Amino acid sequence: MEKINSWLSQLAHNYLLIVIAAILFFGIKSVIGITTYKHYNKELQHLHKKLDSLLKKISED
Repeated sequence: MEKINSWLSQLAHNYLLIVIAAILFFGIKSVIGITTYKHYNKELQHLHKKLDSLLKKISED
């Protein structure tokens, strides 16, 4: 019985480490995703402004 209890506690400890690693992995992945999204969103907004100014300039001519 002692062996089973020790094996179960070791197994539970391993699952706890896996859960902690998964939470860290997806947390870091989320932060990277948000940062990337913000960067490309700024680039896209800059592109929209440039395109609007070019279309305005063409329509004025």
